[in-house]
Amino acid sequence: MILIFLMSFTGFAQQQSFVFASKKSRADLLIKLKDSIINQQAEAYLKFDKPVNWNSYAWATSFLIDSSQQNFSVLKKALSNYKQLSKYDLKKIFESVFACFPKDFVLEMTDIAENENENASIFATSIHYLVQNKKEVKQLLNTKFTDNDNAVIQALRNELKPEYKSISISDLIELIQYNSTKKTKFLYSVQHKNRDLPGKVFVQDENGILLKENGKVVLVDQLARSATNLPMYITNGNTPTGLFKIESLARSENVFIGPTLSFVTFLPFECEASVFYNNEKKDFLLEDYMQFFPKKLQSNLSIQQTFWAGKAGRGEIHFHGTTIDQEIYKKQIFYGQTPSMGCLCTKEIWDKNGNLLQSDQQKIVNMWQKTKTEKGYAYVLELNESDWKMFEKNINTLL
Repeated sequence: MILIFLMSFTGFAQQQSFVFASKKSRADLLIKLKDSIINQQAEAYLKFDKPVNWNSYAWATSFLIDSSQQNFSVLKKALSNYKQLSKYDLKKIFESVFACFPKDFVLEMTDIAENENENASIFATSIHYLVQNKKEVKQLLNTKFTDNDNAVIQALRNELKPEYKSISISDLIELIQYNSTKKTKFLYSVQHKNRDLPGKVFVQDENGILLKENGKVVLVDQLARSATNLPMYITNGNTPTGLFKIESLARSENVFIGPTLSFVTFLPFECEASVFYNNEKKDFLLEDYMQFFPKKLQSNLSIQQTFWAGKAGRGEIHFHGTTIDQEIYKKQIFYGQTPSMGCLCTKEIWDKNGNLLQSDQQKIVNMWQKTKTEKGYAYVLELNESDWKMFEKNINTLL
């Protein structure tokens, strides 16, 4: 893989113009999203009952996290008439609901959960919404989709069990030690349960050593939050926890990601089992997947989410940079970072002409390219909130 541009290990780039990241292109994008998509469709729907292109409308409102009264009215009307919608359109509406109004549609989502008997994704998403608003769902879970072995339902039921929990700092240490003799590269993305908070990334080389700079383990901020904030087993939802296969580094054609090399990764079921496991396995079995975790950690259901998300059909969850304007999210907790549509995103700073000034993504790429092989594995893990201070302050002495 040819490195697209050179950058020092500190992450400050040489000049490279990327038009989509320029001030003018960003301003043009906002005008298009607000005027040509959101406002135009909202007015036509609310005043004249004209059909909405829910794919573009949900994407635009989720991207901007549009919590306006106008968007609330659009979603309120749509959810009140959800039985007239296709299943596809209702899923798209959920994206905007979760992104923009995570607490405001409990009654509507309750109605949907109680009446949905066919689509596992719609049922699971509505149940998740109720759970995040601390509503009782036990009766619904006991009476609906009880014989369904659908991967989405499995992931939903897992996340509601006591065995589903954030890992401890001792679990993380044990995992790093477990991998120290594997002669394989590993990337660790340690996240908060609250995905509004950026996590930290570090790299372990083939010799089992955590990569350092000036004698300290290099930790890079990374956001694992989707703009939709949907559950991790739903398409365009938050990044699932568990194991990913890193297949290569490549430059994305997506202008929102930009030119910095991305980590091309696979979930289980997204590629052949032999590719994922790097052996002759022909099928994806949970017991094979679990061998990437020490025995103690195997009882924690949170590490299984990539397995079930992949089986449910999620894919193309890559680790990448961003050309998106951070100022869009000035009112958000994660301000300074930009969400994606389910990937893991690192901060990049561009000047008004679209020249890259700083790239956290390149820091990670540089660490990974310390050795020639591009292949390896990545773990996305949620760490106990009580262990975060110890992790950040003492990672150099914990191992």
